[in-house]
Amino acid sequence: MKTWEKFDFQTIPNYNFQIFNIPLQIQKFLFLIIPLLFACTTQPEGCGSGYTDINGKCYNQIDLDVLQDFIDNSSGSLISTLDTNSNGSIEPLELNIQKWNENGRLTYLWLYDDSLSGEIPESIGQLTYLDTLNLSYNQLTGKLPQSIGRLSTLNWLYLYLNQLGGTMPDSLCTIYPNLTNTYFAYNQFCPPYPSCIPIEKIGVQDTSNCP
Repeated sequence: MKTWEKFDFQTIPNYNFQIFNIPLQIQKFLFLIIPLLFACTTQPEGCGSGYTDINGKCYNQIDLDVLQDFIDNSSGSLISTLDTNSNGSIEPLELNIQKWNENGRLTYLWLYDDSLSGEIPESIGQLTYLDTLNLSYNQLTGKLPQSIGRLSTLNWLYLYLNQLGGTMPDSLCTIYPNLTNTYFAYNQFCPPYPSCIPIEKIGVQDTSNCP
């Protein structure tokens, strides 16, 4: 789609053409064509850089990559019913349940009881538009990534009923004031716990493997 902007003919002084003895008719033609060359711009087509078109909608590739990291870390534990298009592999948009905003950014990720396993990817911190994150009732292991503290728009964070362990990152205190709903119980997190989080939110933890 082409857009045309108003061009000020005063910006091209006549003497520039007179220096080269350009005939008057050619000068008139140049006055018409030069503004069009400068004022005509082409709008980008498709999704643009950093976005991927999937079924006619644009999705941020970084956000898609984070979802793919969850799939890769799960090492084949994901239930086959997630493969909604029956192509033999589970793709990022097939992880339940997701909401994306009009700018193609992931805002809602509800992966409750989605048979996830392995570690929460460090790339989770790149989901900077995320409002809701529920990873509860899976088989997630390892430590909670420090990068989770970059999720400044997060309001809901549920991690209960996994096998997450180690110490909880202090970066949680960066986002905890924004969290209206959160629960970490029934994991293997070790004390000391971040002072910003009430002990009732941390809940019951299996500390049998803690130092």
